Amino acid sequence: MLENYAYARIIRNMRSEHFSKFREFLDSGTTGAKVTQITLCVLAIASVPVLVFIAAAMGNAVQVFKQFESSKRFSKRQIQNSFTHLQRQKLIEYVADKSGKTIVKITKKGESRLGTFAIDLIEIKQQKKWDRKWRLVMFDIPMRFTKGREALRFHLKKLNFFQFQKSAWIYPYPCEDEIMFISDFFGVGKYVEILTTKNLLREKKIKKYFGLN
Repeated sequence: MLENYAYARIIRNMRSEHFSKFREFLDSGTTGAKVTQITLCVLAIASVPVLVFIAAAMGNAVQVFKQFESSKRFSKRQIQNSFTHLQRQKLIEYVADKSGKTIVKITKKGESRLGTFAIDLIEIKQQKKWDRKWRLVMFDIPMRFTKGREALRFHLKKLNFFQFQKSAWIYPYPCEDEIMFISDFFGVGKYVEILTTKNLLREKKIKKYFGLN
C-alpha cells in the first residue's frame, strides 16, 4: 500500500495539474477511450472524494458527461453500465449522506486507479528556450521495492530520459513534480533524489540525444 504522505501527495496533484489532464483527455474525443475510464475521470472532476451525483438521478450524471466530446458517443445505458462495472471493481461505492440521500463515492482503490491513469497522461513540457541546466534523477532503491524501481525506470524511458548510469537519468527541462509524483505513487519517493547542474563532462552526446545546441 502507498504510504500516507505519498497518497496525500497524489491526491493533491490529482486535484490540480492532473485534473486538467483528465479534462484534456475527455475533451479530446480519443476513440480508444473506454466508457468506464471516462466515467471515472468525470466523477473525479466532479468532486473528490465524494460526488455530488445522487445515485437515483442518473439523468443528471449523463448531462455532466455530455459536456465532454469524448463522452457524447456513449448512450445513457452504456454510462449506467459503466457505473455498475466501477462498483463491481470496487472503484466507487454508494453511501448515504447526512440527509439520507444515496450518493456516489470514489474509493481509495478508485483514487489509486486515477493516479495510475494520471501517470499515463504525464508529459513534461519543453521550455521554448532551454535554461542550459540538466536535471539528474538518481535513486538507490532497496531490493524489496523491485517492482517500484522497475516501474520508475519504465516511466523514465517512456518520458525519454537519457540513461546516464543504471540508476542515474538525465533530462534538460524541469521535471521534479512529475518524477516525484511517479516515485511517490510507486512507494519509492524517499529513495529518489533530483539534482540540477549546469555542467556535465560529456554533455555533447547528451545534447545530441535531446536535439540541443
